[in-house]
Amino acid sequence: MYISSDMRPVRLTGLCLALAAGLGAGCDTSPRGRDASAPVPQRSAEISVRIDAPAAGEPFVSVLAFRASATGGGTGDLLGLVDPLVSAAPTGGCELRDVAGGARALRAQGGAVELEALPSVSVDLGGGRFLRPAPRVYPQLAGVVGGVVGEAGPTDVAQVPAELIVALAGADAETRERLPVRPLPRLTDENGNALGARLSIADLRLRVEGPAGTFVEIRPYGATHALACPTVAGGVTIPRELLQRLVAASGAVPVHFEAVWRESRFVAAAQPTRLSLEARSSSVVELRP
Repeated sequence: MYISSDMRPVRLTGLCLALAAGLGAGCDTSPRGRDASAPVPQRSAEISVRIDAPAAGEPFVSVLAFRASATGGGTGDLLGLVDPLVSAAPTGGCELRDVAGGARALRAQGGAVELEALPSVSVDLGGGRFLRPAPRVYPQLAGVVGGVVGEAGPTDVAQVPAELIVALAGADAETRERLPVRPLPRLTDENGNALGARLSIADLRLRVEGPAGTFVEIRPYGATHALACPTVAGGVTIPRELLQRLVAASGAVPVHFEAVWRESRFVAAAQPTRLSLEARSSSVVELRP
């Protein structure tokens, strides 16, 4: 989980600190050699735009853009490997998830992901404001994922725009994609009130407002485990047993309760690129017995 000093989710800063314990290995900064007999790698390009709406502050927007070259079986969703906050909505009941599980599985199969910043990307926030990802060295994780990505933000927005315009400059032309922004999800207690600063560990019943597919994630600060729960009829029930297991694994740390929706599509650019938009509303609470 990526958290800055002001409790904002930051995509790459502190990645090794958050995940090293879950992987059982630290950050490996030594270069990896290439095997001439290795199979042809899978290649993909990703642009991920995230809108975060904390309960106690203004919304902010961040962007992650990269090319990935993956070797080894079971690479799965490459965006989820690079940014473990990205995970699929649960299809059944609540799930206790290992945030580092994807990287661990890839390492076990001898796989690796090499990253390269995707150049000439900009996101128009409206009002003359743009986010343009700049190259940043990815904090190489246990010899599995490494390289350079493009990052921009987080940037505050007084009001979330009705749409975002993402531009990708190619060799011959620029591709522009409009991303309509749906109403941001909202998470409250069962009476429709904002979540308090403290919650007791019990069977929790919460209300969820948001587009179809909105789900709930519960993420302790700096932990390598998280809970994901589906929304049913505008609400969610979180079993006490899973909350106890989550707290036991993470310790007494602040916990983010988040309502999340995500959508993505491929765009025809110089290289086929998956464009993803995600919105999160969050409240930071203390879970007590």
